[in-house]
Amino acid sequence: MQIAKNAVLVAGLLMISPAVGQVADQIWSGGPVLTMNDAQPVAQAVAVIDGRILAVGSNEALQKHRGEQTQMMDLNGQAMLPGFVDAHGHAFMIGIQAMSANLLSPPDGKVTDMADLQETLQAWSQQHADTQKSIGMIIGFGYDDAQLKEQRHPTREDLDAVSKDVPILIIHQSGHLGVMNSKALQAAGIQTGAVNPEGGVIRREQDGKSPNGVLEEAAFFGALASQFKKMTAAQAQALFVAGTNLLSRYGYTTGQEGRATSGIVPFMRAAAKAGDIPIDVVTYVDVLQDRDFIEKNVSSDYTDGFRVGGAKLTIDGSPQGFTAYRDRPYYKPPAEYRADYRGYSAATPDQVFDSVDWAFANDIQILTHANGEAASDMLLAAIKTAREKHGVKDRRAVLIHGQFLRRDQIATIDELDVFPSLFPMHTFYWGDWHRDRTVGPVNADNISPTGWVSERGMMFSTHHDAPVAFPDSMRVLSATVTRRSRSGDILGPDQRVDVMTALKAMTIWPAYQHFEENIKGSIEPGKLADFVILSDDPTAVNPEILDTLNVMQTVKKGKVIYRHDNASACVSSAANSAAIGDVLARLLNQWQHSEEQAGHGSHGHGPELLMGALLQSLDQ
Repeated sequence: MQIAKNAVLVAGLLMISPAVGQVADQIWSGGPVLTMNDAQPVAQAVAVIDGRILAVGSNEALQKHRGEQTQMMDLNGQAMLPGFVDAHGHAFMIGIQAMSANLLSPPDGKVTDMADLQETLQAWSQQHADTQKSIGMIIGFGYDDAQLKEQRHPTREDLDAVSKDVPILIIHQSGHLGVMNSKALQAAGIQTGAVNPEGGVIRREQDGKSPNGVLEEAAFFGALASQFKKMTAAQAQALFVAGTNLLSRYGYTTGQEGRATSGIVPFMRAAAKAGDIPIDVVTYVDVLQDRDFIEKNVSSDYTDGFRVGGAKLTIDGSPQGFTAYRDRPYYKPPAEYRADYRGYSAATPDQVFDSVDWAFANDIQILTHANGEAASDMLLAAIKTAREKHGVKDRRAVLIHGQFLRRDQIATIDELDVFPSLFPMHTFYWGDWHRDRTVGPVNADNISPTGWVSERGMMFSTHHDAPVAFPDSMRVLSATVTRRSRSGDILGPDQRVDVMTALKAMTIWPAYQHFEENIKGSIEPGKLADFVILSDDPTAVNPEILDTLNVMQTVKKGKVIYRHDNASACVSSAANSAAIGDVLARLLNQWQHSEEQAGHGSHGHGPELLMGALLQSLDQ
């Protein structure tokens, strides 16, 4: 991986030099320019022509590119960086946060106990009576049992206290679990004695038979898929566009839909063709769903700002939800689990080995979700086997999350040229929970081990995995540098990295992850003029306030697509919420009709089934 790291630098040095005396469309100056180019780390000015970077250097040197028509863009002391590259998120999925009751805990919401959760659902029901009537249910997103005072999941009885007459669905912040009230369970056909589906769990009451409302993994996805009809192209496109707008607000100029289906891709492609998405988006299609589609559509080139980058495999679930597949028992699992419980795999070993083999045989990049140690062991064994069979090539297989990685696994990742995309933002949102419940105080220090990766000189990327969390780039940066938990604890001081390393993990290194390091990720001549303007220089402020910095502008190919002080430059949060609420109200309008048509308990088979497709994309 060190060799690859050097290759990124060499690629930057080999960029074609601009023609002497060429007149720029824009010259940006008046603030520090952090280039992420080791050969020229800091500059004073950047010249742009035809959406690409013409020159980078001092104010004096770039005057030769100034003409009568050149726009002089004043940074006003603010810092310019390369546009952020989304290493793992769900651009298509982000809108679901906006249309639901906000069940997030501070600082993103106000829910801290069961009473807060119930009050929030009741308030949403009263304030969105028309939407509730239209969709036929109350829906909430983002509750987290780890942050609730009761330290447990809500149950159907807790939701029945809000309403016994209206179906209620709430989605865990991880997206891997959810809770339904009695009315919703009945509509989904989940009754006493219902059998756990493969890869999922219906949690039970003390009698061991009656569902308590909590549904894990496949049980949750299947229950949702049975409820909703297919979405129209226009509706799907509206969701996708809103997601890309939200990403641009946080400085992302390249987004990702990290687990698509072949049925969703045409919707995203159509939105891109219509010119509606402000950023580039690369998607990875579920390798267990449609390999023929992947082979026919995978491309290294963007068309209208969209491309299929490769395949996605999901091995296990959520660490904070105790569904990640571990190599040892959880520290303090829920009371209903046995003491030797260590999660479970969502894919069989045969599926994992076969998927990786297929990807390597066809030279298709594969991104794999693996959180627990056992899941990562399975993936690394499959990659080792495939490399031995098909030879060593630059395939850039990616391990997504790897939150419970062991130190010896980091060495294996390096040896096998696997690219790690880590999730240090977890140290803020769930660090205290990991310390106290999932892995214990010793192992919690090493979750999302960016320090171990850095000490080997490896590249890595960091991500937000929205809508599991908001795609807040400054929260990603802060967590990677400080590893402060919600309580203020520093989770693993030795795993912290410096600000510049953390910034590279959001720019040039994820560009490398996507095979795009020659056109994105750093401010160098010849690359796209993709920039983010921050309120302050992140390398010059106290690291403890990194999360307070603001994205002031986002620039795509020289065009400002978001401006902090101009609501018209991008969809605002309030407008975005209204737009998505309207879209999803129409999407869910046929809920009761689809239930009658599908029949209770029918899981459906089409990937376009609304919530089946949407929620299966939530693979944090």
